[in-house]
Amino acid sequence: MSASLQTIIALVIVALAATLLLRSWFSKKKSSGCGNGSCGAVSPEIKKLQAKLKR
Repeated sequence: MSASLQTIIALVIVALAATLLLRSWFSKKKSSGCGNGSCGAVSPEIKKLQAKLKR
């Protein structure tokens, strides 16, 4: 395998890895915790009360 072909393959691999890292870095992150309304720590009774108070 020639040196120029190895260089091109290495650059393609590095560019692909950098693209994947940047995509995961800039993508929207899912919010964790109870801020999105799907918290398992809050009982159904409390959820009903919160919904009633919002109205």
